[in-house]
Amino acid sequence: MKTGIIYISKHGTTEKVAKIIAEKLNSNEIELINLRENQDYKIENFNRIIIGGSIHIGSVYKKLKKLCESNESILTTKIIGLFLCCAEKDEKAINQFDNSFSEILRLHAVSTALLGYEFNFEKMNFIEKTIIKKISGIKESISEIDYEMIGKFVNELEPKNITKIER
Repeated sequence: MKTGIIYISKHGTTEKVAKIIAEKLNSNEIELINLRENQDYKIENFNRIIIGGSIHIGSVYKKLKKLCESNESILTTKIIGLFLCCAEKDEKAINQFDNSFSEILRLHAVSTALLGYEFNFEKMNFIEKTIIKKISGIKESISEIDYEMIGKFVNELEPKNITKIER
């Protein structure tokens, strides 16, 4: 099954998670596509598409949102998984997820997940560090990636476990 993992990553966390997902999938036909670097891909060439992003200043990157909006009709003919890396928990995290992906895509997805977060102060500029420190109270780099949830997310995307009927 040809799989495209399409993501956008600024400080490397979403990219790290995308690579972990790729390693865990039972497929030798996986293409990792970082939207910051690669615009040369054909979404229709994939059977399974995994889309991921992270929250910055309360929302997902516009480039990722635009990709989903402009390809919604194609995406709803594919096996899709949606993930988000964010520091929020509970209702606020769910709201961020819902605001990041359309209801049509969320309902069509065979797997959706909130996969944790990291604050990589080494990769942030001064302003980003200052804002994160003030908002979160965290003063040094931290990793709260949810590896157990990544495993569950990937398991739901395996063909043998897909229970939704494709449109």
